[in-house]
Amino acid sequence: MKASDFFRTVSTGVGGWGDPLTALKFELELVERLRRAPLEGTSDRDAAEGLSSLVHSELEHCGTDSEQRLEDEEIAAAIRCLKAMLRRLNIPFNPPFRDFRGFQGYWSAQGMSGGGGWAARRGYLNTLFAPVWAALDELDATEDSNLGFRGVDGEPKNIIFASTGFKPEIVMSQVIDGAIEIVEHADTCLVYDRPLSDAGLTWGQLVDWWGERNGMAGADGRVVGRSLYERLQTSLGSKAERYLFFAYASRYSEAGGMDQPALLPQVYLHYDPLTERQRKVLNKPRRLGRERMDFLLLLPGGVRIVIEVDGKHHYAREVPKGSDKWEVAADLYSEMAAEDRVLRLKGYEVFRFGGKEICEAKDDLSFIRRFFSDLEARFWPDPLRDP
Repeated sequence: MKASDFFRTVSTGVGGWGDPLTALKFELELVERLRRAPLEGTSDRDAAEGLSSLVHSELEHCGTDSEQRLEDEEIAAAIRCLKAMLRRLNIPFNPPFRDFRGFQGYWSAQGMSGGGGWAARRGYLNTLFAPVWAALDELDATEDSNLGFRGVDGEPKNIIFASTGFKPEIVMSQVIDGAIEIVEHADTCLVYDRPLSDAGLTWGQLVDWWGERNGMAGADGRVVGRSLYERLQTSLGSKAERYLFFAYASRYSEAGGMDQPALLPQVYLHYDPLTERQRKVLNKPRRLGRERMDFLLLLPGGVRIVIEVDGKHHYAREVPKGSDKWEVAADLYSEMAAEDRVLRLKGYEVFRFGGKEICEAKDDLSFIRRFFSDLEARFWPDPLRDP
């Protein structure tokens, strides 16, 4: 739905030249129906897209040129409806006002009056609505796979992984097809640029790519595989990550090992979470949003599995900085939980290990191998199992 769908044209009489006069009337009844339940044939996501644009526009007019079209009771109904729809979508939205008068009182109390007030109010509204638009875009990009899992919307064109130094600086080179360009520190990471097959990305495919990339095409597969394994190991930043990688990589030496999904370390998930509209509203350049994952498996059927190994820095910080004393930090945990939600909405399965539990079991990593066996039973077939 578009913002204009919440208005209908009504006749207001005849003009001096006999032409009919019309006006736009807010569809208050439609908004009340949407507040109570989704409309048949229209998803909450689509309805929230249009209504959020309308509410943002009306509040912006109220805060700048006073040319809003809605009355106070109408904007109040629109805000109530938007909150209800977003609640059904599990998207937080709780503005500290309920109508135009409340918004005016809020900006006055927050010092957004006087000189520069218009810009301050616009900035506040953009900050209020940007997370809503980002979450709606993520929902739009999510689709269910035929296997009952959530599959990633779109096939990765490039996989950037195994960074050994500075983080690669990545930008969008072509917004239309999602092509990317690494503008700094390209020498510190690997870029897999082959198209993915129906099998996802197997160890054998990765070894073949590595051999071609390094002039080892005619070499023994075990030699090429060992070279690749050692290169991937150099990107691992902690003992816990190395233990987990070692435990999984033992699969590669078994019968059918080349058909095993490749466990990619230090992966940069690259997608642009801002639509053209959001970039304009937020005055953002055409940079590429990205998020590093500890490990990624690309499986048959579009299944994507993220493995994270959490150290203390994921949920605590040194207080004071540089000391050995750690204090639980709720904000760090909240950031981590928010990142997981974004990944899941994008279609990824996320599993976390505690770094401490891995390091304490370093002499017996069987629990990690059992985890991957259980994961295999659920998400991908054993290459030796009869069909």
